[in-house]
Amino acid sequence: MFVSWPILVFLGFGVFCVGTVVGSFLNVCIYRLPWQKSVIWPASHCPRCHGALSPSDNIPIIGWIALRGECRMCGLPISARYPLIEALVGLLFLGLYVVDVLLAPTEAWGQIPVSALATLGYHCLFMALLVAATFIDYDLMIIPDEVTVTGMVLGIGLGTLFPWIRPEPSTAVSHWAGLGVGILGLLAGAGLTAFIRSSFSFLLRREAMGFGDVTLMGMIGAFLGWQAAVLSFFLFPFFGLAHAGWKLMKYIGKRMAGIQSSSADREIPAGPYISMAAAFLMYSWPWLWPLWARNLFEMLHAIFWFMLGVNVGPLR
Repeated sequence: MFVSWPILVFLGFGVFCVGTVVGSFLNVCIYRLPWQKSVIWPASHCPRCHGALSPSDNIPIIGWIALRGECRMCGLPISARYPLIEALVGLLFLGLYVVDVLLAPTEAWGQIPVSALATLGYHCLFMALLVAATFIDYDLMIIPDEVTVTGMVLGIGLGTLFPWIRPEPSTAVSHWAGLGVGILGLLAGAGLTAFIRSSFSFLLRREAMGFGDVTLMGMIGAFLGWQAAVLSFFLFPFFGLAHAGWKLMKYIGKRMAGIQSSSADREIPAGPYISMAAAFLMYSWPWLWPLWARNLFEMLHAIFWFMLGVNVGPLR
């Protein structure tokens, strides 16, 4: 598809707008899914007066601004988190548009391959699932199966129908190979997390990670392949360092003041930081894989082959 720069800018604005609409829907999912409520019915309404929001009130970002952050009927304040999530998802989608479309290799100047648009849609779907998992886990320390198990099915299914859609080296040349890559990624991501979870739970004599983190890692592997899943697992602690440091300072402060601490003072959700690591890999993979990650996995491949006689598969 041949396009000019003005059209590319217009498409980017359209991707951002679609992202805000998806963010509006994710607000509903984040609020309702943990309580096993339908995300379709009833329509969005005020939790105090139960007045239904009008179509204009539901316009992402603009609706909240027009309402001045409060219910039109009873004046109940509406959290600024709703438009912020809408804007966040819009910006995340726009970032994927830049990486997957604008910076993607093209055969000729001004041409967008259909495969690039398909990859953009695939990554945007995955990003939406990561955002839902992030905020639900941050709020309630749980990740519903409706997010992760659905993501596993979509990751494997779409990767089977479009075997070329996963990032290198998890691309495949046939539908059966795409199915195999998705299942391997799911098993690697979930298996690694389950092993670490069980080991540390045994050592600490309490649950070290939630089972939702296991299914979240399985979803990442299903979408991106086992290499990206492994890297996500080992990168996510770095994204959580600031939160962990703040929790530690708060815990030490309470102990020094003689205030009784709770388990909440010693726990942080892993899901948001696993999701951040996966999102980081989506944005950086076109450069991270050829410049660094490929060599890392080739070294690990050689080590496993030499020490254990285990062939973890060829890397392209």
